[in-house]
Amino acid sequence: MIALGINSAAAVYTMTPADFALPNVSMLAELIPHQKISDLMADLAGPASKDVPSAQQQHAAALQENSSLLQQNAARLQQDSIALASLRQSVADEQVVVKKISAQITDEHEDVKKMSAQLSTLIAKVDSLKNAMTSDVTSSIPTKRARHRLSRVMRNKMARQPNFVGPVSVGGAVLSAPATTPSPHG
Repeated sequence: MIALGINSAAAVYTMTPADFALPNVSMLAELIPHQKISDLMADLAGPASKDVPSAQQQHAAALQENSSLLQQNAARLQQDSIALASLRQSVADEQVVVKKISAQITDEHEDVKKMSAQLSTLIAKVDSLKNAMTSDVTSSIPTKRARHRLSRVMRNKMARQPNFVGPVSVGGAVLSAPATTPSPHG
């Protein structure tokens, strides 16, 4: 196989350019029917040339419609952009308000804690005072006779108070009797 390749290469190398025969192409050209180029152009341009203006008009109308749609979309895009910017600003404003309210709630929570501690302290003091007063009162009165003694004290106070007739001031002093006025009955 290699020997065949070497022999073919040597044969081509030793040949002269005159030994190579070129085919006669002019005979092929005579076989193809010739049309004039002007006839071909007329055939191509004839029906197509009538459609060109209508196609141009259709393209122009489509371009004009697309241009109108683009303008409408641009206007909507601008409106949407303005609305989006407004919404972003509203969200930012509300975030500031939420932060302020959160700070106020935190402050109020601290105040409630302080007041709760103060209230607990006050309750403890009131309880201790109650206990101190109860023990003083109960220790001075014997438990068996406490009811009788209390009722006796009340009876004595009631007996000591004079029975005044007529108006009495808030402090207990007798007021002078009002001047008599004729009664409405006649």
